[in-house]
Amino acid sequence: MASRNNELDFVQVVNNSMSATIILNDNGIIFANPYCYELLGYKDTETLIWQEILHPEFHDICKERLLKVFTNKQTVHVMEQKMIRNDGEIIDVEVFATPYIDKSGEVYAQIHFRDITKRKRYEEELKKSEEKYRLMSENASDIISEHDMEGRILYLSPSIKEVLGFDSEELFHLTPCDFIHKDDLNRVRYCYAKILHTGETSTVRYRLMDKDKKYIWVETRKKLVLYKKEKKIIAITRDVDEQIQTEKMLMQSEKLALLGELSTGIVHEIKNPLTSIKGFLQLMKAGTINIKDYLTILNSEIERIESIAGDILSFAKPQEKLENLDITNIIDDVMLLMEVQASKKDIELQWNPVKRNMILSGDETQLKQVFINLIKNAIEATSNGGKVKVAVEEEVSSIHIQVIDNGEGIPADKLDEVGQSFFTTKEKGTGLGLMVTNKIVKNHHGKVLIDSEVGKGTTFTIQLPKVESYSKVVDNI
Repeated sequence: MASRNNELDFVQVVNNSMSATIILNDNGIIFANPYCYELLGYKDTETLIWQEILHPEFHDICKERLLKVFTNKQTVHVMEQKMIRNDGEIIDVEVFATPYIDKSGEVYAQIHFRDITKRKRYEEELKKSEEKYRLMSENASDIISEHDMEGRILYLSPSIKEVLGFDSEELFHLTPCDFIHKDDLNRVRYCYAKILHTGETSTVRYRLMDKDKKYIWVETRKKLVLYKKEKKIIAITRDVDEQIQTEKMLMQSEKLALLGELSTGIVHEIKNPLTSIKGFLQLMKAGTINIKDYLTILNSEIERIESIAGDILSFAKPQEKLENLDITNIIDDVMLLMEVQASKKDIELQWNPVKRNMILSGDETQLKQVFINLIKNAIEATSNGGKVKVAVEEEVSSIHIQVIDNGEGIPADKLDEVGQSFFTTKEKGTGLGLMVTNKIVKNHHGKVLIDSEVGKGTTFTIQLPKVESYSKVVDNI
């Protein structure tokens, strides 16, 4: 009685199983559970024939495995194979078999299998996709690379040879920092830290050393991805050396154009101390004053001329140098340069920073060019007797600088065009100033925002990252 109950319990367990189950003896299939019928599309064991549901490709290996079950009473472990449904569809299954011995000692084979067709199709599609992207990677002109979270190189596309002269294998497990120009390291580290900190895609330009120890300009776009439950960074790097040289020429041209426009104000700034010096010299020549009493004033006026000349040379000279800067000091210098231009239209320049020591990393000359462009535009857009205000706010990870005018404003349908090549609202303008401004701000990982209303004025907001942003993250990069 107990044996009969055990058999009934066994059948009940098999019937309720989520795996398809078949029981075989020498005569063929003597039992199949409901899930097996459903999976293979049959109704009973009379029509369910082992040789017909088994794919011909697997006849021999299945025969060997069943022999182990029947003769050695061994369990044969999981393998993948194909089966044929009643409607002819071929499905992928995962199969294992165990011996079952009844009370009379007769051996049966319990075959358990589950449908893995969807998984196999997915794996095949994934394999095809990987092969497609491998072909794309190996034939792309851009350098495609894969990095671990410490920045070490795990994969490099063959185009590294064409761009930098290295074979991929020479650079494995090194970091890009080993080949980056020292003046660009902070910029690249900031970009890398931003990806780790925010997960956002980031783009950065910098100089890479090639195999001949020469530096070329490249642009890299990096993205954080999750692949097989592991975080990695995928980077696409392209040679932009010629493009950079063209942009530098454009910026230099814009600088010289600005110097020409500011020349009247600069001459005025130099003429004032020269007039003072000339006056003192005339008084000394006449014997009216004692020279020793006025040496400090004369020296101060000469230093003022030297400072203005230094600013002009620094502004006109092509250079790029990243350093920690106090943005309020930069705006101090720019406001001083713009005073004469503003005074010609009786425009009040307002600049009263609520705090100092707002530090960012940037190129001083380029940032000055940005604010000269914006303040000059604001002055030109503002009617006589108007106001142009500059304000600075410090956020958690960035510094926001606003240039606000109460001029004529920009029509809403034109706002999207501001900063594009040769767009201008001025009668004789070229639009290069704002285009260069956008480029400089982008190279400093910043943003340019515009808010304008016709008849009320325009506000340009420049958002630049603070130098301490992500500093803890980059310490070990």
